[in-house]
Formats: sequence, structure tokens, C-alpha cells
Amino acid sequence: MKKIIMAALTCLCSISGINSQEFMKVSAEKVLTEDNQRCYQIRRGYSRKDKTQWEPFCGGFRNFYYESGYEYTMHVEKYDPTLDTIVVIKTIGRDNSDSYRKQQEMKRKAAEARAAKAARDQENGAATKKK
Repeated sequence: MKKIIMAALTCLCSISGINSQEFMKVSAEKVLTEDNQRCYQIRRGYSRKDKTQWEPFCGGFRNFYYESGYEYTMHVEKYDPTLDTIVVIKTIGRDNSDSYRKQQEMKRKAAEARAAKAARDQENGAATKKK
């Protein structure tokens, strides 16, 4: 009987430990907040389809080394916004695809192409009017 009770208590303790953990992503770039602090951008959850907004986190991490330019996926203790430290249980992945930089570069090139097209169209319109 004692073995069954001990097994049940062990099981309950391990289940409650699972509920106090979650997945989190840390963005490749820090952001400048309204009070001029450079803060991490974090997003809770693991799914790639999850399009929740990034939120600034100006605290620190325990058991984690951040290197700018890489997006991290990690398993952490349950995030509490009132605390200034996130305890990292395990870093699962580090993405160096530079997706943010690629997106910004694509936007810049598209804007340049639109501006060049508008300038050509304007020149062609001016040339047509002269004839």
C-alpha cells in the first residue's frame, strides 16, 4: 500500500512540474523601448503557426547566453511578467536563417524598385507630353 501511495505522489509531483514549464522564443534583435532601454523580444509558445505578437522583456535570463542575430527557441519555467528573470531549462534551437534581416532587405529592394519604376514612368510621361 505504501508503494502505491508513493507512486501516486511521485506521479502528481511530476505532473505539477510539467504545468509550470512552457516554450518560448527570443527574437534575433533587441528593441528600443519608450524609456530608451534595449530589451529582448519574446514570444510565448512553440508553434510556427502561432502569430502572437512579440513583447519586450527587459529582464535577464538564467542558464542562457544570448547572441544577437539568432532567434532562439527554449524550454523555460513558467513565465511570470512581474519577475525580471526567466529561468531557462533547455535551449532547443538557435535559428541563424536571418529571416528578419532577409525580410527587411526584401522590403528595401521592393521599395527601391517601386521608386525606380515611378521615376521611369514619370520620365516617360514627360517625354510623351513633349511630343
